[in-house]
Amino acid sequence: MSGNTSVLVRVWRPLEIGLAVLFHPADGFRELRGYRSFTAAFILLLLTFAVRVASILMTSFHVASLQPEDANMMLEIARIILPLLSWAVSCYLITSIMDGETFFGNVLLAVAYSMIPYIVFTLPIAALTLVLTRDEMYLYIVLQWIVWLWVGGLLVINLGVMNDYSLKKTIGVTLLSLFTLIIFWATIGLIFALTNHVVMFVKDVYNEVLYLQFN
Repeated sequence: MSGNTSVLVRVWRPLEIGLAVLFHPADGFRELRGYRSFTAAFILLLLTFAVRVASILMTSFHVASLQPEDANMMLEIARIILPLLSWAVSCYLITSIMDGETFFGNVLLAVAYSMIPYIVFTLPIAALTLVLTRDEMYLYIVLQWIVWLWVGGLLVINLGVMNDYSLKKTIGVTLLSLFTLIIFWATIGLIFALTNHVVMFVKDVYNEVLYLQFN
């Protein structure tokens, strides 16, 4: 009996925190400070990806930005996971030098829980496109914006609550984290562009040498 109770507690606890994050985010993230579960983070990230795939399949072709036959699953994984992971890394780097109180695992878990509005509401919104007329599709766009603003708000709130920051410091750390994120991806893009140019240069030189050698 005690074993069953323990299992129920392990299952209910993440759900309880998720509901709190959804409706009482400050209390939810406060609870999350003492909760460490990489399993919960993994499941939430997996659900985020699954919801993304399902929404591609479900959304009416009138408003879909990506048709199912054009979808690349590996690319969709990257679009979901890489921004979240890089945001978690950026936040951890900044909070670690700004008197933060969280480890990287805490940050990643908080980021994963911040995706709950997307997980819960994306599919109902996608289903709504199947009954809306073309003239009513603006409602779909508005609802999508609301969900993403909700997620963005949770990302800011968790940064403040998890590290016990004041409102002013939370805003400052959020902006620094965003700047770090931009610099990170700009650097990655620059490295990729330079590497591509070097590869093309070496390839051109190689082709030129072959041409001169055999002509």
